[in-house]
Amino acid sequence: MHSPNLNTFQRELKDELFENILPYWPRLRTTDSFIPALDSANQPLPDTRLGLIMVSRLLWTYSRAFTLYGKQEYLELAEHAKHVLCMKFADTENGGYCWSLGSDGHAFETKKQCYGQAFCLYAFSEHYAATQDQDSLNRAYSLFRLIEDKAWDPQSGGYLESFEADWTPLEKMRLGEDDLDAPKTMNNHLHVIEAFANLQKIAASPEVEAACRRVLRIIADRIILSDTPRFGLFYDMDWNLRDDVVSPGHDIEGSWLLHEAAEIIGDPDLESEFKKLAVDMAEQVYQTGLDPTNGAVNYEFHPGKDPDTSKHWWPQAEGLVGFFNAYQLSGDTRYLDASYKIWDYIKIALIDQTNGEWLWGRHADGTAMGMEKAGPWKSSYHNARACFEMIDRTKRV
Repeated sequence: MHSPNLNTFQRELKDELFENILPYWPRLRTTDSFIPALDSANQPLPDTRLGLIMVSRLLWTYSRAFTLYGKQEYLELAEHAKHVLCMKFADTENGGYCWSLGSDGHAFETKKQCYGQAFCLYAFSEHYAATQDQDSLNRAYSLFRLIEDKAWDPQSGGYLESFEADWTPLEKMRLGEDDLDAPKTMNNHLHVIEAFANLQKIAASPEVEAACRRVLRIIADRIILSDTPRFGLFYDMDWNLRDDVVSPGHDIEGSWLLHEAAEIIGDPDLESEFKKLAVDMAEQVYQTGLDPTNGAVNYEFHPGKDPDTSKHWWPQAEGLVGFFNAYQLSGDTRYLDASYKIWDYIKIALIDQTNGEWLWGRHADGTAMGMEKAGPWKSSYHNARACFEMIDRTKRV
């Protein structure tokens, strides 16, 4: 084990953020929208729909970048992303934002994913923090109330996953093609608390604080397994676990996001509970989720099946922050070393030195995945946020 030079670590993160990640995404901008997807050589991918997740994450990223660093070019891309969300994705009849646009620039998938509404809330609240644009705060609060009104299950608690355009719950609630069809999921709740906590941090109110507390309790009492400090992923309406799949990337991401949410609420008892949980979840991933050959975060484990030891970009970004957070909370240098090893892997295996940004990932045998560089599920949020967080955290340490 070696201790990294934190000054070098910070300098490399800054170089990555300012010279690679943030300069990459403006190339997707068109006159009135965005190119829906680019391949690994930055060529447009035909027959791809423009996704709500990509655009809302661009709004969050460049709003945050403007707040932190003040460059006008960051604000310009954020304003463009907001325009696209408001003019093309917004459902003015039913409220909320549609899931995707077709090639004609009009709504294609009109369904409402609670996860997608949460990302829009996250983005609009961040835009308000950057600009004091009252319209963005109004949109954030409107989404908060919409999620509370339409997605909350008053019988068993928790937020439902998917809805028709008019907010009728869908019979099939699967978020992604590879996901189990389940009405209540870890992923949805993790990003709901992320969004609610951001709104509370930026424009605090008693109703948002109460909702944050409620979501944290759902996650702690229903979604984190009682016998192991990790997430269950898929649940039925009555909170029965539907599958034993393990996602180390979500566990390490959740470890720091939940602790951050508890800090924002400012309740000492909650902070203490989620501080312990953050370290316990990080330790679980440290023991069971890392590749012993390179320290990177493995993708997924299904009991009874061979483990999926591919390395996707986003668990590595979240691993950087999650393990560094565990080091900050515990002082245990194993977690500092884990964060540094993940960064070493990112530099060698994921950063595209030729065409910019990060690759989607690498298969277990080390070959690159032939997935898009930018698209409905791959935007600027995981790796830019990891750099934002790590630059700040290494300064504080």
